[in-house]
Amino acid sequence: YLNWMPLLAILLGVLVWVARRPALPTALPILFLWACNRLVSGWLNRAPAAARNQTSRKNVAFLRNTALRTWRYFAEYSTAEHNWLIPDNVQEQPAAIAARVSPTNVGFLLNARQVACEFGYLTMPEFAERTLRTLATIEKLQMHRGHILNWYDTRTLQPLAPLFVSSVDSGNLLASFWTLQQGCMDRLKQPILQPCLAEGFVDYLRILSEARAFPRKLLLTCERQRNTDTWLQSILGLPETLFHQTREAIAQSKHASQVQWFAEEAELRLRSIQQTVSEYAPWSSPEFAALRDDVIINLKMMDSIALQQLPQFIGELIRQIEEFPNSPDQGQDALYGRLRDRLLNAKSNTERLIAEIRTIANVAGKLADGMDFELLLNTRRKLVSVGFDVETHVLHPACYDLLATESRTAVFVAIAKEDIPQESWFLLGRAHTLDDGRPVLLSWTGTFFEYLMPSLWMRTYPNTLLERSRTAAVRSQQTYGARKGVPWGISESAYYKLDEAGNYQYYAFGLPHLALRTSETNALVISPYSTFLALNTDPVESVRNLHRMADMGWLGSHGFYEAADFSSAERKFWKSRPQLVRCWMAHHQGMSLLALANFLNDNVVQKWFHAERRVQATELLLHEKPVAHVRRRDMPRRIAAA
Repeated sequence: YLNWMPLLAILLGVLVWVARRPALPTALPILFLWACNRLVSGWLNRAPAAARNQTSRKNVAFLRNTALRTWRYFAEYSTAEHNWLIPDNVQEQPAAIAARVSPTNVGFLLNARQVACEFGYLTMPEFAERTLRTLATIEKLQMHRGHILNWYDTRTLQPLAPLFVSSVDSGNLLASFWTLQQGCMDRLKQPILQPCLAEGFVDYLRILSEARAFPRKLLLTCERQRNTDTWLQSILGLPETLFHQTREAIAQSKHASQVQWFAEEAELRLRSIQQTVSEYAPWSSPEFAALRDDVIINLKMMDSIALQQLPQFIGELIRQIEEFPNSPDQGQDALYGRLRDRLLNAKSNTERLIAEIRTIANVAGKLADGMDFELLLNTRRKLVSVGFDVETHVLHPACYDLLATESRTAVFVAIAKEDIPQESWFLLGRAHTLDDGRPVLLSWTGTFFEYLMPSLWMRTYPNTLLERSRTAAVRSQQTYGARKGVPWGISESAYYKLDEAGNYQYYAFGLPHLALRTSETNALVISPYSTFLALNTDPVESVRNLHRMADMGWLGSHGFYEAADFSSAERKFWKSRPQLVRCWMAHHQGMSLLALANFLNDNVVQKWFHAERRVQATELLLHEKPVAHVRRRDMPRRIAAA
């Protein structure tokens, strides 16, 4: 009916003009609105969308600085030694590397590389090469009904006892697989060389400049050129001696160990961009600058061609060059000949790269489809169990039965796969409490992790139950931090207590008045990754909180440290000086990096995840509206698992 509205409006207009022509001026506005009925109804029925996050250039530079340092963890420690997986955590003091990996860690590693491409820290060929190595390792792991087990030794790939399938970890990994699959398909629709590579290169230069290892004036020049149409030519035109002065400055610096990696990576970024141009986009090479203004072959157009269409266009470009008549200028003919030879190589390279990216997408989809979540369903309670013991073949009797926990990712994806009934979502507890008059869902331990981690992948829509609780949880954390006189952000993390082997201990810290479980400790531990999770909820206060923590010395070589423990804080000049937990954990680093990508790049991780058709078919669950009235505290069934 709506499709015929414009035609009916035109017919009625003709009838008015024929039957009563003086009335036509009065009827036209009404007929116009009638003709636009479909557009208006479509606009009114659009899903509500949150406003795009905006912040100052200075804050963007600060956040990208932390993103680069956080990415360093995955870039530096995902090596052949660890079979291209990622160690669970790395301690700076005392020095130690935990050579084990969980499904959640694997998922964050895969998504971190996607995010690194968005930030310009990896080229597409580098992304494809590293991701294929990791996927090859994953396919070697011992699995159970498609599920990766809870822990493996990264060096031997042997599963660690007890052999257990964790529902939460499997849910996180499945979300990561779908995000990887759809992100790869999205990448095929984009040019192989994008301005984000210039942004990423400048991020390295900023850190070197702050360490006085790179000229400030040259940095400013690079910053100005990165947002222009000639960004690529500007990078390719940089002199080979660019980093000679940097090496000399680092060699004489007392902080050489802190900036050496960034200097080496900056040089690698430059070489990688140059190599990508040479092997995949030779028309952008300075060698052929004289041909870029030739309107017949139109080399400038090639810069915007999607990767998946590039072989076809390269083939057409080769044909055009071969059909050129001989020119009196032999030098020009030789230049066209060299370009043709390079294009033949580029066509082969792009076809191989496209095949590799499609292979990544196919393997990710295959691994995701193979994960059987029916195994993890407690059929009597119709809830997802904590996990499955592979050795005893027994399903854990405890179930996840709260909506405000990280387990809702697993429940959502399992429903999307049609492995468990949709009823399981509505059986999750929705008990509320009031905090300063704000209704908020109760969680198991009152951690940021529970309220905000699923939103790394899953969209949170305005005026919904989950959005209201997310906002209320952030406000509660901010109020609690202000009351204690410390930066806000409490979640599960390591804290300043070492075991006999020198490893930091771990605990699920949270706000007691938002938790069903009574805390066994009165410790006050602030984890910076919690603030990154809150970036999309309260950007202004989150950025301010991160600045505050950075000013307090919490930012290290691989991003913000794991936590700051105020439990036994020293007092100096009436200020608390916490004990820094000087380590980094893979899943917290991954959460921070993905949260930064969502904030700075228009929720790109969520866009990839929701591009999966099964997610689209299930996302109506996320639109649940809050009830009008809530009781002070409505106790649901407690989770039996700690």
